[in-house]
Amino acid sequence: MIERLAPIQGERRNQYIWLTIYSDLITNIFLLFVSLYALSFIGPDAIQEAVASMKNRLEYSQKAAPWYEDMTSSLKLVSDQNAPVVAREDRLQMALPEDVLFALGEGTLRTQDQLILHSLAQALKKVPYTVLIEGHTDNVPLGPSSRYASNWELSMARAMSVMSYLVEVEGLPPNRMGLAAFGEFRPRVENDTPEHRAANRRIEICILRYE
Repeated sequence: MIERLAPIQGERRNQYIWLTIYSDLITNIFLLFVSLYALSFIGPDAIQEAVASMKNRLEYSQKAAPWYEDMTSSLKLVSDQNAPVVAREDRLQMALPEDVLFALGEGTLRTQDQLILHSLAQALKKVPYTVLIEGHTDNVPLGPSSRYASNWELSMARAMSVMSYLVEVEGLPPNRMGLAAFGEFRPRVENDTPEHRAANRRIEICILRYE
């Protein structure tokens, strides 16, 4: 009996799935009109600012299109599957795993792996936006023989190594470069397995949408 009911229940769910899509559409339209109604109380300047903001985001998306593919194809040089390109509202964000640029616990770029950064630099030269280099580590304390006092210092050294290479070797303009060191405090995943800790040890290259 249960075996007979299962296909019927599945068909009924599929039959009314359009209601879910329709309800989402109505909800979004409702939220749009509520937002416009609220802005009308603030004044016409607020509406103009909101329209300008949406226009800027659209223009950013259109500008990003030509070089987004360049970034993606450049990252194909990285064989590790944990090197995604993420498009966010205010940035394009690329995560490069530690092992494609650095030896474990080291902050100096390996010469044989600089080809990856060279390929990225060719695409970065085509965009007029700020490039932010972020260093991240896992939560394992550094050993007593390490040259760095903390994971924070290690993440800073790695970010500085990448930025120095892009500016001094590849010729990216220094006024468009910035760096940040987050150490172990912004993990992508929990530091509960060796694989997860490896995923958290990374360099993130962020292209901010603000000029």
